[in-house]
Amino acid sequence: MIKIAISGALGKMGQVLKKQILLDESITYTGGYDRYKGEGVVDNFDDLDNFDVLIDFSTPSVLPRILDYAKKHNKSLVLATTGYSEDDFMLIKSYSKHIPIFYSANYSIGIHLLTKALKIVSSKIDSNYDIEMIDKHHRYKKDSPSGTAFKLYDAVNGALNEKRKLIHGDSNEKGVHVHSLRLGNYVGEHTVIFSNLSETLEFTHIAHDKSVFAEGAIKAAKFIKDKKFGLFGMDDLLGA
Repeated sequence: MIKIAISGALGKMGQVLKKQILLDESITYTGGYDRYKGEGVVDNFDDLDNFDVLIDFSTPSVLPRILDYAKKHNKSLVLATTGYSEDDFMLIKSYSKHIPIFYSANYSIGIHLLTKALKIVSSKIDSNYDIEMIDKHHRYKKDSPSGTAFKLYDAVNGALNEKRKLIHGDSNEKGVHVHSLRLGNYVGEHTVIFSNLSETLEFTHIAHDKSVFAEGAIKAAKFIKDKKFGLFGMDDLLGA
């Protein structure tokens, strides 16, 4: 029986994750951490009940405390927060030499499959294709472009024969342009468009419910539970 704790337990995704954990008889929810105390929620990591894996759906500012706590107590981490800086990623890589860490910008299986398709297409197209991305999320999402948009860009650019930089918004400059929309109650919708003067290809992923991200994070927790150390991602979970 895997014991799971949640960082960001009082947030929207934290609540969705708790619900999904309680539906799974093979795992146990032991409590959560957040900025403020609540029922079964503490405001200090040291007050958490014993657990095997901590799943984090909070904010990048909490990362140093999470990493320090996990290293001190030899705990496994599933990082599901977006908006990390390059310095944050360097910190994650450093701590992964001591503890097991699973990170993905998006825990949807569909997004992972989409990146595979984008790599195939991007490796075959020439410089005559324009490449645009549309990144839609709810009005309260703080980071823009989203972590998923960066993930999709990395898949595209990594496979292009001629590399292109990511450009946020409209521009006549050659690149991969991403347009971020923050409106209404979108759970998450991402579209990648390849177009030349003769034809257009569009790839779209739509998340209908936040539970898709919680389900992926739980699979990651089960995967990483018995690892000794290292940095893992969706390729490790599902196969490259």
